[in-house]
Amino acid sequence: MPAVHPDHQPSKSKQTLDYRAAEGFAPEADAPAVETPANVRREWTLVGLGLTALLAIVVCVVAVVALVTSDDRAATPATVAAPAAAHADPGATPAPTLAEAKGVAFEKFSRVDPKLPAVPAGAVKTFKVDVFHHVTQVSKDLAPTEVWSYAVNGVKYRGSGASPPMVVNEGDTVDFTLVNGSTTSMKVNLPHSLDFHSAEVDPGTHYGDLAPGKSMHYRFKADHPGVFMYHCATQPVLLHTGAGMTGMFVVKPKGLPAVDRELWATQQEFYIGKPGGQADLGKLKAKQPDVIAFNGYADQYKDKPISVRKGERIRMYVLNAGPSIWSAFHVIGTVFDKVHTDNGTASHVQTVNLAPSQGGSVEFTLNDEGTYPFVTHAFGDMVKGALGVLKTRHAPAGHGH
Repeated sequence: MPAVHPDHQPSKSKQTLDYRAAEGFAPEADAPAVETPANVRREWTLVGLGLTALLAIVVCVVAVVALVTSDDRAATPATVAAPAAAHADPGATPAPTLAEAKGVAFEKFSRVDPKLPAVPAGAVKTFKVDVFHHVTQVSKDLAPTEVWSYAVNGVKYRGSGASPPMVVNEGDTVDFTLVNGSTTSMKVNLPHSLDFHSAEVDPGTHYGDLAPGKSMHYRFKADHPGVFMYHCATQPVLLHTGAGMTGMFVVKPKGLPAVDRELWATQQEFYIGKPGGQADLGKLKAKQPDVIAFNGYADQYKDKPISVRKGERIRMYVLNAGPSIWSAFHVIGTVFDKVHTDNGTASHVQTVNLAPSQGGSVEFTLNDEGTYPFVTHAFGDMVKGALGVLKTRHAPAGHGH
């Protein structure tokens, strides 16, 4: 397994920021002296000298231009020198392909079930969450990468970069246990943690780092309905979330009407480094993902669409896990009748805009037999893998896959 990344070193101290200096203001000691007649004369003398020098430069430039113009008709035009190449953006480094990953062992792709899990039985909702490291592809044409994932109540998605959703009802008590690699087969060699955006607890006590093999346990009450993010909060958070340590926590509101089908889709970014190695921190900092996918694997629901029925009412729970790119969630061929997000409730919505860590639910029906793509409508991101398809049972032949 790769060694601990150098950015995992704890910070030694915090420097105090001089805001005046940061904004470009001169220190108090360098403030201009009180104006005097002598100062004024000296300033005007300097201005005069400066104007004289500027006039001389202009005369020289005009003379040179005239000379070049007069010789230009007889001479062969010189080749214009190319500007010096800028330093390459580390985020622009292309992802290694599968062909470049020879000799790297990795998990075989396994399609992630998009059906939303049921709320656990019992008065108290119990979740036992484990951490595991694994090497998997997140796009069929690209090299495998190391992904850090969560397993929930024994469910883990090997062969993808997804972590399972957790689902409760508003007002439920959640009994939570986190183990940072319960066995050696989990291959955990780094500290990890878990931050619930849905919980109201002391983060210093409950979101602290756990050494490999260690665990913590606590309870909280899910008082706020919505689609929340859970994620690793260990430093550097950018690397841990960009390496896969994110997931969806759904708190269903009281009185939520039943629908025919509930699905989930977590939009997630991946930044591939060396084949089989850790995520590329340079790409992460540059916000240059190689893959943007729903549920941990690019285009998996395009290649094998989600089967639905014409006319049924569908509720999709959507989370933008980021870590850095916005989502513009849209289903082609329908309009969302109802939308519930962090920003409130709306009707007749075409696209749901979600910042990193935001989530919500959308409700709609598909009125015709056919195939209905769902995407992020930021198409430059969609082509990196954020594309799926809902296909009705009797879609016309040749539609979809």
